[in-house]
Amino acid sequence: MNSKLLHSGIALIAVAATGLVFAIVMEIKTAEPVYLIVMKVAAGAFGVGGPILGWGLARRSSGKGKRGG
Repeated sequence: MNSKLLHSGIALIAVAATGLVFAIVMEIKTAEPVYLIVMKVAAGAFGVGGPILGWGLARRSSGKGKRGG
């Protein structure tokens, strides 16, 4: 389960980064406010992906000490 959390966090952060780049490019090209929604969704994905990534890393590192070798 630890690797699932880690991979989920990385995937959400990657999706958020892609969304931000897309929204910024489209905002510059068209000057439409519709792409502000994409930026808000991408920021929300960063907000969810970051803690999931941190939680997955924390569980991964804490699990190594419990195995005993």
